[in-house]
Amino acid sequence: MDFIIPIAAGLVAAILGIGGTNSVLRLRKKREIRQAEEEAAELVQLAKEEAETLLEEAKLSAEEAEDLIWDRYESELFQLQEKIKVREDEYRRRRSQFDRNYNQDLRAIQKQTEDVKEEERRLENRKSQVQSRQTTLDNLRVQLIEELRKTVGVDIAEMKQDLITEFLNQVHIDVKKRTLAYEEEVRSGSEELAKKLIGSALNRFIRPACTERGIGVVAIPNEDVKKRMLGPEGKNIQFLQSLCGLEIALTEANTFQVVSFDPVRREVTTRCLEKLLHERSPNEEVIQRIFDKTSKDVQRKIEADGHRVAAELGQKDLHIEIKKMLGVLRYRYSFAQNQHFHVAEVGWLCGLLASELGGVAITSAKRAGLLHDVGKAMDHKFEGGHAVIGADFIQSNGEKQDIVHAVRAHHFEEQPSTDLAFLVIAADAISGSRPGARRSTVSVYNQKIEALTTIAEGMSGVTKTLILNAGREVRVIVDGRRINDEESLRMCRDIAVRIEKECQYPGQIKVVVIRETHAEAVAK
Repeated sequence: MDFIIPIAAGLVAAILGIGGTNSVLRLRKKREIRQAEEEAAELVQLAKEEAETLLEEAKLSAEEAEDLIWDRYESELFQLQEKIKVREDEYRRRRSQFDRNYNQDLRAIQKQTEDVKEEERRLENRKSQVQSRQTTLDNLRVQLIEELRKTVGVDIAEMKQDLITEFLNQVHIDVKKRTLAYEEEVRSGSEELAKKLIGSALNRFIRPACTERGIGVVAIPNEDVKKRMLGPEGKNIQFLQSLCGLEIALTEANTFQVVSFDPVRREVTTRCLEKLLHERSPNEEVIQRIFDKTSKDVQRKIEADGHRVAAELGQKDLHIEIKKMLGVLRYRYSFAQNQHFHVAEVGWLCGLLASELGGVAITSAKRAGLLHDVGKAMDHKFEGGHAVIGADFIQSNGEKQDIVHAVRAHHFEEQPSTDLAFLVIAADAISGSRPGARRSTVSVYNQKIEALTTIAEGMSGVTKTLILNAGREVRVIVDGRRINDEESLRMCRDIAVRIEKECQYPGQIKVVVIRETHAEAVAK
């Protein structure tokens, strides 16, 4: 038990030591906290003092800047005040002068008003006098007519009718003479003037004729490329056909021939085939990718071509749908003449003719010429001739009535009634007849000549038929002893009607019937 007492004493001492240590630590922490608070208070005080110092410095800097700005701009301010004062003085002077002028003009107007009223009173007096004299004259005329009727013994109404009839007969004779003289004068001078104007316009138009043709054939370089493009059992080409919606034919000449009446589809298909030539492993996925990209490229080119040709002729305000149709014309051809470039030519020529003739706005002439064949860009969904559907299309897209009429009338589907319409007709004919502008095959040309000759020679009394100007004119010579003048006129109309019904041709064909009478006599 003796050893327990020291142990207990040690434990008590240890517990007391721990408690004393904790007390010391608490006192130390309180002292540190108090010191930290005192230091924080000092720092806050120092910050306040420093802020007050900076504020004072800022105020001093602002005052110095204000003094500097005032010293710098004080003279300018005084100058501006002087200018304002001068302007105010000038304004007051001009206002005073305006008031004086206004008062003078007002007095002058009042005087003129009084003069006008005085003149109106004089006119009223004169009008009364004239009416009185007119009444007197009417009474005298009645008396004179009555005296004449009693003296002559003829009814006045009958005499008046005879005089009117005689006068009208004489007027008709004079009008007929003057009309014939005027027609002869116009006929003799108009052709020469027209040739001069057309020559001048063509000399100013320097663009060469475009002989570009559409591409619908893709040549295959060798059998390996052909096998790759066709794929197993021709599935690649069949898949491309289904995507493009047209027919692709493999010819004996080892070429792919694209058959379609839609020029845009034909262009997309041709480009796809050309790209497939360079593919090492074409399949449906590759073909789909090529088709999508090519379709987008062609659409972008159509829009770009439409914007370009519109900007070229200064027609940037055209509706976007009309511009797209102008771009589609890039893939339309008429007798191997590219219609995209054809409408641009007609626009330029129409503008040049308008500048030579005068009386027609050049901008409107260019616009009508540019849009005249826009109907050729439309497919079979639109019914009617290209002039009619083109006119309806541009009218639905906001074009003015004079432009719409010129487009509709350029092939006489509607009778042309404006100078602009006749200019478009002339420019269209010039563009199509320029050397090298249009071409046709020899067989087609021969068929056309043979058909025209057969129609003309099928008429009774025809002795000879001449086809001139590449089939644009049919000249028929008849027997003057069998055919009189009236029959020759009827024959001319009949031939023209038969040509319209039985032949297919662009533009117009002129029919001329010539009848001559030869009389011979010998004097002995």
